This record gives sequence, structure tokens and C-alpha cells, in this order.
Amino acid sequence: MASSPQPQEASPPPPEGPIAWLHRHAVSLLITAALIAVVFLYLDPIDTLKVVIGLGLVIFIHELGHFLAAKWCDVHVTTFSIGFGPALPFCSFQWGETTYKVGMIPLGGYVQMVGEGEATDGEETDNDPRSYRNKSVGQRMLIISAGVIMNVLLGMVCFVGAYLHGVKEIPAAIGAVESGSAAWRAGLRADDDIVRIASRDRPFFDDLRPIVMSTAAGEVVELVVRRPDGTQQTYQVEPRRDEGARFPQLGIVPPFRPELLSFRKAPVPPVIAGSAAARATPPFEPGDRIIAMSDPQNPRQVTPLRPDTREPDRGPDIADYYARLQALAGQTIVVRVLRSQPDGQEKPVDITVPPAFRADLGLRMRFGEIAAVREGGPAAQAGVLAHQDQPPRPGDRIRHIQLPEVDGTTTWLTTGDEKAPDSTVTVRKLDPLLLPYELRQWADRQLARGAEAKLQVRLTVLRTVGHQEAKPVELTLYYDAAYHNDRVTISLPNSPIPLAGLGLAYWVETMVDQVLPDSPASGVLQPNDVILAARLYSLDDHGNLRPGEWFDKLKPHQWAYVDAALQRQPPHRLDLRVQRGESILEVSLEARPDTQHPLEDRGLLLARDYRIQKAEGLAEALSLGTWRVIRFIKYVYMSLYGMISPSGRISPKTMSGPLTIANVSYRVAGEDFWQFLLFIGMISVNLAVVNFLPIPVLDGGHMVFLILEKILGRPVPERLFHIAMYIGLAIILGLMIFVIALDIQRLLFGWF
Repeated sequence: MASSPQPQEASPPPPEGPIAWLHRHAVSLLITAALIAVVFLYLDPIDTLKVVIGLGLVIFIHELGHFLAAKWCDVHVTTFSIGFGPALPFCSFQWGETTYKVGMIPLGGYVQMVGEGEATDGEETDNDPRSYRNKSVGQRMLIISAGVIMNVLLGMVCFVGAYLHGVKEIPAAIGAVESGSAAWRAGLRADDDIVRIASRDRPFFDDLRPIVMSTAAGEVVELVVRRPDGTQQTYQVEPRRDEGARFPQLGIVPPFRPELLSFRKAPVPPVIAGSAAARATPPFEPGDRIIAMSDPQNPRQVTPLRPDTREPDRGPDIADYYARLQALAGQTIVVRVLRSQPDGQEKPVDITVPPAFRADLGLRMRFGEIAAVREGGPAAQAGVLAHQDQPPRPGDRIRHIQLPEVDGTTTWLTTGDEKAPDSTVTVRKLDPLLLPYELRQWADRQLARGAEAKLQVRLTVLRTVGHQEAKPVELTLYYDAAYHNDRVTISLPNSPIPLAGLGLAYWVETMVDQVLPDSPASGVLQPNDVILAARLYSLDDHGNLRPGEWFDKLKPHQWAYVDAALQRQPPHRLDLRVQRGESILEVSLEARPDTQHPLEDRGLLLARDYRIQKAEGLAEALSLGTWRVIRFIKYVYMSLYGMISPSGRISPKTMSGPLTIANVSYRVAGEDFWQFLLFIGMISVNLAVVNFLPIPVLDGGHMVFLILEKILGRPVPERLFHIAMYIGLAIILGLMIFVIALDIQRLLFGWF
């Protein structure tokens, strides 16, 4: 029998010369060289290397999960790639049957298996027992889910390692309350400690968000808080998503500590450019720790801040810092700080800070309606305490307020044209933006004389019932001194002006009521002008003026938000779009300092407060790490659900793309390794969650098709599969364009 001819082995290709190799890799070499040059010129190479290794590890672990599961199921893997596109120079090799490489586009990775995707290999692939498509549904499910499982495990390992060392956690303490927010309406106060929320005991600040975000409209959460005096109180709070908020919120601000903001890799000034603190002598420096200030009883004397009464080992009490700023508003103060020296020692430095004054445009805006009443506050209790059937309520408009003075006279603040009935009454025009200051000054005068019994005011509101004409209603309110030093912020467009001691808040309209003579607005604006949009200016660290974005969705009741932003932002200049009759005008104004109305805030940027949470052993670290994984998974899923739900309770602008992730990674890597480890863990868990979404192209989409195949007993029709893949690819590409656009806005234009 004649022997059959033996197959001829293909001769290996001739070796590639160096010139040909350089020509083939010229583009990738140039791009790599440019990237390396940028890193060495503008970035810290060590921190950049940490970011590359950290984010690369997240992608590598994900793809390693797919790879190991495929090998375990005896699937032929042709390519294992970190990144997409052609390989970087010297970053591609073949070992066995698989090519391993690092692609030039660092937006993920992939594991290419025989029989995966479109049937391009024909009958040979269909008959290959090592083809992915010839494996059982269970094996393919394992391969698809292995990457997600590995990312969750990597997140757990990062969290456990961080907790064994010690993790910085923001305590669940209230630094300030947003005016008109859910917390404000419920009666929560600054310096309250949240000791329980829903079923979570001893929470940290980041534990609050997933619970609050998961609430439906109208749902309440139970909070137990501990007051500074040690007493506890329970509140039922309904989270709100007001305009400008990106998800349902309680409306509380995390606590700060009396230490100036500092970043090791970005030594920016710890003060707002152009503020009073920026004019301090000598200048403040990042990381300065405030230990003493001018004494309100004797401003010429500098005395230590009192220790934190609840945790004395924490150092000075931030509440004392705020109280002194309030008491010494309008005066030059001395702030004593401990400043780190090159030899590692700390040296006390006394810094003189000039006063800050309100930025005045010369406008008196129209008084708006009462927006909210604080539960349990004086306004809510007015009907009981003064035997009134109708306490102040939303929709009322304040007409005037009568303040009895300790000398027997009365001050009337009015929006109308009332005349003084006799010589014991002083009538002044009521400015809605200045009413909180006027009320606090009046209370200070009363309290200074020990006249707590006279802490009551007469309030006249205009009330409309049905379609009737608004009628005046006179009310008696008792000023609550417990709220006298409460810290309330206005940082959202829908935030009203709070009268803390009376427990009510009101809006200020965008219609001009009066223009004061010889003011910045004189000759520029007129009564009855309506402001439609505003744009503020700021100063960069070099003193250069830069315009912000137009806030062009200004509603008729949102002037308080614009004014609050103007007060915070030197040089207190803004552009306005104004409707005057049928015309639209654009004007520019620069405010002048109003020395009759000082501000408490001087422009210091404080660091967030934190506690070190350290596990006592591996068991506790595993418990804390598990809770952190669950907390973060819940946060991501609730964020995504809130974006796509009909109620739209969460804004898509909360998302971040690869540029933001890389930027934050670089900053965190330069500050603290253990916080960087936590961040890498969060990115890993986030990748797991997002990858398992039921979107074609992603692992979750493939899992959906496998579940359908298991139920139907046969694969999904190939045409339907391909259509779904194209739809999924379009969704992912559109999403990528959207988040990269958000990243560019954040990084280049300072949008948050």
C-alpha cells in the first residue's frame, strides 16, 4: 500500500530587521514617547506609576477571571489583552496558544476565545471541542461571571487590607444644615451626631448616602441623633431631591475640623482668593492647625479654643471656632495656628485677619413666600403658645415684623409704607436678604440684657385663602435662643432664606423692588426689572479674573441662591440678564462692601473631619470589608436606578468617566497609600457592578442571553443576537461620549 504524502510544514517567516520593526511600530513608539514625556514634564512619575499599576490591576484581575475560568473549562484562548487596539512596543508576546499584550487604548481589556462572537471560522470552529460556543450553558455562565467575581474579591482584599491598617472615615456628625432641606424641616441642628439611621447603628457619614438614596418619594427614614449635651432624640425624616441636588438628600453638610486644607501634591492656598483670609498677615499655609483665637469677651486677648467636649482627645472644638467668628464679625481677629516646620516640629504662629463685609449691589429684592416651617420650631408652635389657630405656613408673605427693644421702644421692619404711630416706634424698610442679620442683632441685644422673657416678636403676614384677596394676619412668635448659633447654608438653587430663631424660611424673588441711590445698581437696574440669569466671576490662585457658567434657569423665587453665591465668591462681580418690559438686557455689576453688615465667614478653607476606623483583627476586617462592598454595590445600583427611574431622583451628572477616575486616582495616590488602596477597591467593585448590567456587549448582557438559552433549550437566534450586540455597542459608545464630556467639563471648566 502506498503511503500517503506527509504534510509539508510551513517554513518560518524570515526574521524581521530592525529598520522594518521600527517602521512597523513608528506610530506606537511616538505615542508612547509623547506619553512618557508628558508624565515626566507635568506629573509625578512615581504617582503616575501607582495609578497605572492600580487601574491596570483592576482590569487585569477582571480579565484574569475570564481567562482562568476559560482554561478550567478547556476553552482555547487566543488573546489576553489589557487595553484595546495595537500593542504598545515591547508589550506583546505569545506563550503557548495565547497572545498576551497591552493595548494602546487603556479603556478596558478583553479575552478572545475560539468560538466567541460571530462565526467567522466556519465548520472548523463549530466542530472544535475547545470552542467557547460548544461548552455547556453552565460553563459559559462561569466564564462570563468570573471577571465580575474576581473584581468583587479584589475589592474585598483591598478593603480588608486598608481596614487592618486603619481607614479615614467621616463621622456621621452634622457640620451644617441646608436651609429648607429635609433635615432642616425635621429640626436637626449643626453639631448633632447621628447614632442610628434606619437599622444601621453607629454609622459613618458615607453610610448615610446609600440608605437615603434608596428611599422612594414620600418615604421616611428614622434617625436617632445625640445632641452636644448628651441627650438623644428620634426624628422621622423624608429625604428630598430639590432642584440642583443630584439625588435624594437629607440636606446635611459633613463636619470640618479646625485645620486648613492641604494636599501634598498640590500646595494650593487654603483660602478663597480675594477673601479677607487671603489678606491675612502673615499668610495662612496649608495644614495650619487652629488652636486659639481672639476672645469674644476681650478681643485683644487670644485664648485657646475649648476642647471637644465629646471627644477631648480630638483637640479643639470646631463649634467654638464658629461661635467666635460669629461673635467677632466686623472686627479684626487674631488666629493662632500650629505650623509644621522642616525639622518636623510645630511652631505657633499668630495671624491677623481683617473683617469681611457683605457684598452690596444696592438692590432690595421683592419678598417671596414662606417656603418651609421647621418642625417643633417657634413658627410651628406659634398657634399653641400664643393661642392662635393659624401659625405661619408656606404660602404666607411676610408684611412686617415688630421687634420690642429692651428700652421700651419698638423697631418695625416693613415691606410696605407704614408710618410710626408714635415716638416709641422706629420704622425701617425690610430687606429680605438682611432680615436674618437684623433679627440676630436684635436677639443679641435682648440676651445681653438677660431679657429672655422679651424674646418674642409680632409678625404680620399676607395670607391668601382660595381665590380671595390676600389679607393680613398678625402672629406672635417666641424667638428660640437654642437656634441662635445654628449653622445653616444656602448652596442649592431652591434653598430659601432661614430665620433660624423663628423656625421658618422664605424665598426671595428675582424682581427688583427698589434700587438704592449712589449704589452699583443705580442707573443700571430699575424697580420691576426681573432677573432671568446670572453669571458670577471668581479669582484664580494668581489673582486673574475668570467668568463662571451662566445660571440661565433662574426661577422667580431663587434670588437667595444667587446672593449667597455672590457673598462667597470674590471679587463679588456678576453679569445679569434682565427682562425690562418686552426687552432683554445684559448688564454687569460689581458689589461694594457694606460696612454696616459684616460677615462671619472670612474665606478659610477647612479640612474635613475624620475618624480612624481600624479593625482589631482579620475577622473584624473581613466584616468591615464585606459591609463596605455591600454599601458600595448598593450605592452604585441605587444611583443607576435613580437615573433611569420615572421619578428621575438622581441626576446623570453624578457619573464619572475615565478621565475623572484617572485624575482622582493620581491625586489620591499622591496623598496616602491606604486611601489609594481603598479607591482601587471601589473602582474594582464599580467595574464589577457596571459590567454585570444587562446590556448587550457587557458581561451582564451575555449572561441574559445564556439564561434565555437555558430556558428555551436552544441559543437565541443569531440575527437577534447580532442586533442586540449593535444596540448594546451604541449604548456603551454613547455613554462613553457622555461621561468623557462630563469629565472634560469638570477638569477644564471646574464644573462639579
